[in-house]
Amino acid sequence: MLRFFIFLIIALLFYLLYMVLVTAFEEVGFNGWEAGLIVFSCIIFGSVNIELFSYGKWIIAINVGGALLPILISLYLMLSRKVFGKSLVGIIIVAYFAYEVTYATSAGIVSEFPYWLIPPFVASLYSVAVSLKNKKKAASIAYSSGTLGVLIGADLLHINEILQMPKGGVASIGGAAILDMVFLTGIIAVLIDAFLYGRD
Repeated sequence: MLRFFIFLIIALLFYLLYMVLVTAFEEVGFNGWEAGLIVFSCIIFGSVNIELFSYGKWIIAINVGGALLPILISLYLMLSRKVFGKSLVGIIIVAYFAYEVTYATSAGIVSEFPYWLIPPFVASLYSVAVSLKNKKKAASIAYSSGTLGVLIGADLLHINEILQMPKGGVASIGGAAILDMVFLTGIIAVLIDAFLYGRD
């Protein structure tokens, strides 16, 4: 009986997480079916890493569900929603804050709570500020700025520090899948936007 209740609680938490993620992707303009497919794909491919290159004892890879798919979604939003310029500025701003709140360890790039919440808040506030005349574009700017900003600031700008560590191993960008900072920053930024603006 206890195992059943534990399973039920885990299933409920998973469902709530799934619905939160779907809601975030609906906010940026995807319909319910598309949002569900995106979330399902990110979860399924969260265990898939693609090797990019090797350096010394290190293998640098990218996680499909935790980074590659969010990157592709960000680029799609930037181009299809015609927010490339505004998103690019946001990416630079978020990258700065992401770099400042993260540091390299032998286990990868980490950030302590509550500092890892700063990049999504910055992405959201920036998107709201530059979308006052067209708030429908705010979520797209928040998502792309947050996702790519963290990718650059937290992962790419610290990668040299990782490569200089003697231990070696596999360093996967977005390796924590849907719980990775690259993935979560865009999601949280969009949800903050939805709270500040209200849903249409």
